[in-house]
Amino acid sequence: MELLIYLAFPCVGSIFLLGAMFYGAYRIAGQPGASRRSLAGVGLYILVNVAFSLLGNTWVNLVFMLLFPLAAWKAFGTSKIHFIHFIILSVAVWLTDVVLVLGVQVLMLYGVLRLNSPALEYILIVAATRMAEFMVILLVTMAAGRKAGRHITFRQVALSVLLPLYSVFNMFCMVYLMQIYMTPEMVMLFGVNLLLLIGVNIYFCVLVDVMSENHRLENERNLYRTQAQMQHQYYQREEEKYEFSRKMIHDIRNHILAMEGLYKEENAREAAAYAGDIHRMLNQFQQKYYTSEKLLNIILNDKANTMRRLGIQEDIRVGEISLDFMKETDVTALFANLLDNAVAAAGESREGFVRVRVNQVRQFLSVTVENSCDREPEKETVIGGTFRSRRPGHEGMGLKIVQRTVEQYGGDVQYCWENGVFTVHVMLIGL
Repeated sequence: MELLIYLAFPCVGSIFLLGAMFYGAYRIAGQPGASRRSLAGVGLYILVNVAFSLLGNTWVNLVFMLLFPLAAWKAFGTSKIHFIHFIILSVAVWLTDVVLVLGVQVLMLYGVLRLNSPALEYILIVAATRMAEFMVILLVTMAAGRKAGRHITFRQVALSVLLPLYSVFNMFCMVYLMQIYMTPEMVMLFGVNLLLLIGVNIYFCVLVDVMSENHRLENERNLYRTQAQMQHQYYQREEEKYEFSRKMIHDIRNHILAMEGLYKEENAREAAAYAGDIHRMLNQFQQKYYTSEKLLNIILNDKANTMRRLGIQEDIRVGEISLDFMKETDVTALFANLLDNAVAAAGESREGFVRVRVNQVRQFLSVTVENSCDREPEKETVIGGTFRSRRPGHEGMGLKIVQRTVEQYGGDVQYCWENGVFTVHVMLIGL
């Protein structure tokens, strides 16, 4: 039974912990593809770590914990920022181990926790520590995911905290009952219960991932739908322009004859007015050229038409840029949401205007949107919160989508309201 308690039990706990840490690193890295060689390296690292952990040397365990960020970084081939996140994950797990072990020992020293067997104390410390570390791994992973712009809800955080806490309480109850009559069969039942609890925690961990992925796919679907709608409107206007041009070509001879008649009668003023009417007719369905980036040009024309319809003064200038480094859905998410918020605020202003500037500065893409905004917008009080929309049912989702999109490309977004002007400045690294 001692072999089962002091050998098999800690080995299973170490494998669970290291597997959870690598899975957390996998989630932090954005779930990249891993080769068989990388997975074999991860498996070898876990086996060597577990083997050396049996020595019971704290310094050896600390060395392997410090080597974890490098192992995860090499396994998933991610960027340097993820390496920093892996270091934070490793340090958080190590601190949790130290604090919990010392905490349990202090509680036992002062008689708060009373167990009549050193074996049961060892079982409780190992089981409670591993579950607490698993909870910390989930929380660090979610914090990194939120920083990267992923959707994290209160329900996901609650599942990541409450279930491991329940697991610790359940194991304490079983260890407490094992004091009455501890046999090898009882230890085996405890092991089976522990494995089932680990399975349930892993299941809910995967469930949280599925929830987050479903939300991401839903947002992407909505963006595709918005993009398709704008492109449909664009091609519909192009078709209308084509039909209008056919009619103009059909009537052009009559227009020319009418203008020649006016000039022959030396009525230049009426002829000029007639020519102006023709120009206005030709410009009625004109698609303005802002940039060579087709999708961005469609978005800008769509929002400019909305501004003209609402009587908002528009000033849009785009320099020579390239958006090849961005996905089309992200282009739609960034520019459509920025302009939608600007148009909505300008439409409620006394003298509505929207100014847009997009320029490329070396490897950086600079986007600045200014709009009139008579009232200072409210800002959310949560950490990293954006401004809250005053429109019912919107709750500032547009700016949150902008924030997540910018963070995906390692960029930065700044908001400012001053003297009735709301300004959003975005900087993206064009890789």
